[in-house]
Amino acid sequence: MANKHKKKKLSDQMSTITMVTVLLVFLGLGIFAVLQSVAQSGEQAGAKVNINYEGQPSIGNANAPVKLVEFGDFKCPTCKAFHDMIYPQLKKDYIDTGKVQMTFINYQFLGEDSVTAGIAGESIFKQNPEAFWKFYDAIYTHQGKESEKWATPEFLVDLTKKNIPEVNAEQLSKDLLGKAYEKEVLADNKLAQNYKVDGVPAIFVNGTKLENGMDYEALKKAIDAELKKK
Repeated sequence: MANKHKKKKLSDQMSTITMVTVLLVFLGLGIFAVLQSVAQSGEQAGAKVNINYEGQPSIGNANAPVKLVEFGDFKCPTCKAFHDMIYPQLKKDYIDTGKVQMTFINYQFLGEDSVTAGIAGESIFKQNPEAFWKFYDAIYTHQGKESEKWATPEFLVDLTKKNIPEVNAEQLSKDLLGKAYEKEVLADNKLAQNYKVDGVPAIFVNGTKLENGMDYEALKKAIDAELKKK
C-alpha cells in the first residue's frame, strides 16, 4: 500500500509539473505573438508608401524636395482645424519658400454630401487647378455641422460664386447635378483605404504617415528631417 501511495503521489507531482510546463509554453508563445504583433504594427506605421500624385490638386514648387499629402474630408471638423491652425503656418514656412509641395487627396466618407463636396472640388480643379485652393479655403471657412447635410449642390454653387469668381458656376452646377466626377472621388477614397488611412486628416511626408498631423512641431520635425537628407 505504501508503494502504491508513493507512486500515486509521484504521478500527481509529474502531472502537475507537466501542466505547469504546458501553461508556461502557451504563455511564452502568447507573449511572443503579442510582441511580434506590436513590432509589425510599428513597422507598418513607419513604412513608406509610394503615393501617386498625378492628377491631384497640388500647391507649391513642383520640384520641392518634400512632398506632403493630406487625405481629407470637407465635412470633417478636425480637417477644418488642420486648415485653420496648421495649414497657414505650413504654407508660410515651407510651401511659399519652395521646400514643400502639398497635395490634397479626397477621403470623403462622412455622408453623401461629403462625396458631393468632393465632386465640387474635382470640378473646380478640372476648370482651374489653382482655383482649387480657393475652394479648399472657402469650404473649410464656411463648413457646416458634421451631423447636418449642408454640402448640397446649391450651397456649393453659391459658395463658388461668392468666393471663386474665376470658376464657371454654371458648369459646376451641371457637374454636381450629373455627379460628373463621382468616380474620381470614390477612386480617391479607395486609394486612401489602400494606404491604410483610418481617419482624417491623414498627413504623409515623403510617403511616411505622421502619427499626429495636428501637432505642428511634429510635422515640422518630420519635414526638416527629410530636408536634411537632400
